[in-house]
Amino acid sequence: MTEADLEYLKSHIDQHVEILTRRGERLRVKVISVFDGESDPDVFFWDVTSDPVKPDSERSQGQSLPLAEIVSVKPA
Repeated sequence: MTEADLEYLKSHIDQHVEILTRRGERLRVKVISVFDGESDPDVFFWDVTSDPVKPDSERSQGQSLPLAEIVSVKPA
């Protein structure tokens, strides 16, 4: 992930983005927060891959992904 990808994530809180992971997964997510100043930097998000219009209140729980596992980020 580039510095531009990190800035893109940080500027898209509460918005949908697509993340490509090192395992080749393409995830559509709604970004909740980005923690890049921690010892284990990560992004916290709602996975909206299967149902992008489902209200947040109906989602079971947020998920996190280490920033090191992200290859790229782009608009959803």
